[in-house]
Amino acid sequence: MISRLDKYLLGEMLWPFLAGTALIVVMLVGNTLFPLIQQIVSYGIPFLVVAKLVACNIPTLIVLTLPAGTALASAWAINRLARDSEITVIRMAGVPLRRIFVPIYIIGMLASCVSFFIADHVVPAAQREFMQIQQEMGTYAIEASPDVATDKIFNYQDYTFDIGAIHKDPGGDPNKLQLNDVIIFQKESSSGFPIIISAQSAQYDHDIWTLHNVVVHDLAANGFVRTEISGATTTLNLKVPLNNLAATSFQTPDEQTMEQLGEEMRALNKTGQKSPEISVDYYSKLALPFVCLAFALCAPPLALRFARAGAYMGIFLSLVMVWVGWNTLLLTKFLGLSGKIPPFIAAWSPDILFAVLGIYLLVTME
Repeated sequence: MISRLDKYLLGEMLWPFLAGTALIVVMLVGNTLFPLIQQIVSYGIPFLVVAKLVACNIPTLIVLTLPAGTALASAWAINRLARDSEITVIRMAGVPLRRIFVPIYIIGMLASCVSFFIADHVVPAAQREFMQIQQEMGTYAIEASPDVATDKIFNYQDYTFDIGAIHKDPGGDPNKLQLNDVIIFQKESSSGFPIIISAQSAQYDHDIWTLHNVVVHDLAANGFVRTEISGATTTLNLKVPLNNLAATSFQTPDEQTMEQLGEEMRALNKTGQKSPEISVDYYSKLALPFVCLAFALCAPPLALRFARAGAYMGIFLSLVMVWVGWNTLLLTKFLGLSGKIPPFIAAWSPDILFAVLGIYLLVTME
């Protein structure tokens, strides 16, 4: 049952938590848009496209900012109560510090669970949409720049495309492109190997590919060329969306759920291969959200210890915690990716650091 003390402390935390999280999200939105300003202005990208891009990135930003919001609210509330001697009065009534801090621990756990839910169920779909919008923005680049892209490799259905250079249509039609050094791998083949189609140049015109100086390589089951056909011109009707020409075929960890990363990690382990990148990303899916709980354990005793230093010490301490936590994560992730420490330790180091520090401070202060 929630006591009056719990309600009082939760009330002290509510507005700093909401305001701090919202403020940091707004700052990070600006950080997202800043690298795209030149592209938005130069290519005349519509406001609705930019707004959709920002909206799809907000779930990721929330996952990153919830730990900071938790640290800020916890340190702010305890700092304020300690400066006004309310913590002293509550302790004189026989209430131990660990009981006073229970609402903060609950908020930290709830924030961690919400953060994990968003990271694992909302962020992957939102990031896929985010990447899709960025690819669509390449359509506007076609209209504004003669050189659309170089060295593009992407997949579409049963085909893999390797294009050396993509240029804007001289006539200005955004649905037409000039392509150089084209290689197309068609996956379906009786031999099990792909059919390889190479062309020195090509035109893309509303899903119609006109290839010039073409060579078709059909591989036998032993991997050697079975048949080889050349021609001056070949026309293919491939329903490849235009925005795929500026896309990448690889999914980032943000676009995958923890279950998908786990399946990929286990599949590699079965073949005897090890991928520190996938392992670190897998463990980070859970570790990063639970930094909220680690901050909730550490911030209250830390803020209480330095409460007499000033009214804004709570804000300062929360900023220090976020800075130390973020740089610890960067350092341990680097060590994990380079194989210096196990991936589990690399992902969970910030959580362990602040949880142990918080428990130590609480025990010594009790």
